[in-house]
Amino acid sequence: MTKQVAVVTGSNGDMGQAICASLKEDGYIPVGIDRGDSGRGEFAYKQCDLTKLDQLTKTLADIEKTHGLIRVLVNNAGIWNGKQFFDITPEDYNLTFEVNARGTFFATQLVAKRLIEAEQGGSIVNIASVVGRTGCPIPDYAGSKAAIILFTRSLAKTLGPSGIRINAIAPGTVDTAMSRRLPADRRAEIHAGIALRRAGEPREIAEAVSFLVGPRSSYMTGATIDVNGGMW
Repeated sequence: MTKQVAVVTGSNGDMGQAICASLKEDGYIPVGIDRGDSGRGEFAYKQCDLTKLDQLTKTLADIEKTHGLIRVLVNNAGIWNGKQFFDITPEDYNLTFEVNARGTFFATQLVAKRLIEAEQGGSIVNIASVVGRTGCPIPDYAGSKAAIILFTRSLAKTLGPSGIRINAIAPGTVDTAMSRRLPADRRAEIHAGIALRRAGEPREIAEAVSFLVGPRSSYMTGATIDVNGGMW
């Protein structure tokens, strides 16, 4: 069986690396996309700024020319400026939604179009967040993640007849460079409010991604799975 190509956005981050590694173990060909000049890990990599649609379009086309049809897309890229409501500028707001929501939207559109043209099914997984359900003091981030959850549910009926499944994961606090930007006492406070009393590990999110792209979830689409250790 030919290995399927799996594109992972935000691949240079801790979670992106874990997702690429998990997909490689599952027999996929992971190709990372991120803003850095070079990629981390033992995976194929393309530099791309998700906020620039022409660049994203070319990057995905180049990946397809080199590696073959993209059958799996993991929209993992995300940013968080950490600012409270009254400190968020229009530039902050726009960038958060451009990366988190708009990037997810158009990467999905481009990959899904090619799958339909090729008459092939596929699987798309969007990384949302628990705060997309509960809200948080960083409202632009929470809003962008809520948009991803509803986008996933809305698109399932559009793509389903073509054999393309789309699901989301809503992680809680995960031990990544992003979460470590919080002061240690604030992290401890958050962990105390989680049922399992700890942050998640990137690999625990990656394993949920592997489940959603694989055959064991073949009757799932439009769903958002909470992987948060009991955080709500």
